[in-house]
Amino acid sequence: MYSGVCLLSRDATVSKTAEQLLATFESLPPNEQHELLVAMLRRSGELQSAALNDDALTGVADELFQTLDASESRDNDTGSR
Repeated sequence: MYSGVCLLSRDATVSKTAEQLLATFESLPPNEQHELLVAMLRRSGELQSAALNDDALTGVADELFQTLDASESRDNDTGSR
C-alpha cells in the first residue's frame, strides 16, 4: 500500500518476511515511504539478475504513477474545501 493503495496485485504471492516489510513500509509517514522507495529502486538497479522484465517494470511504474496521481488529486480536492 502506498498512500492508501495496495501496490501488489491480490494474486501476488509474497513471503511472510516480505509481508512484514510491506506492513512496516505502510506504517511509515509518506515522506519516509518516498525516501525508502527511492533507496530500494536505486539498489534494485544493482542486482545481478533482475526478477522483473521491462514490461513488468513498466506496469509497476504505471500503477505507481496512477496511484500517486489519484492521491494527489484527492489531496487537492480536500485542500480546496
